[in-house]
Amino acid sequence: MPPERLIARRVAGFTLVESMLALGALGLFFAACFSGIMFNRAASMKAKEQAIVMDYLVHYVETIKALPFSEVAGGRPINPLYNGTGGAPNIIIPANTSWVAINTADFELFHPDLPWLHNRNPRMQVTLDTQGGLTHDKHLNVKVAWDAPFGRGGRLTNQLDLVRTKDL
Repeated sequence: MPPERLIARRVAGFTLVESMLALGALGLFFAACFSGIMFNRAASMKAKEQAIVMDYLVHYVETIKALPFSEVAGGRPINPLYNGTGGAPNIIIPANTSWVAINTADFELFHPDLPWLHNRNPRMQVTLDTQGGLTHDKHLNVKVAWDAPFGRGGRLTNQLDLVRTKDL
């Protein structure tokens, strides 16, 4: 056989090593694409949950803001409609700064988007401080914490503050 024919047979196909390297590179490409998709999905869920929590916080604080100044106190309902009587949800301003679970039926009835966080163990902490010696101002800090999507990133938190000044 002439030497030219031997050379032609050697360059006509892929070797096993070249095929394995190509498959490895293709596998790395797919892994990078998949991790990018999963990161985007987790970031999207996190942003949606933060928007739901912020909407809940605004709803909770705005309801308290509508109360008369003397009614803003721990252990009181956030509105006469949410006092727990007649099948109404029982939503109160907690009397102390302990964490309260908000994945209950009352809170989910108060804010219909909260079931999205139901399995994330959402909890709320309300701090109510009286500012000034003559009870002139009340400072309300409402904080919500919940588990991150896919169990990545620990607990997420969001908070909102309200300062009420006594009507003159």
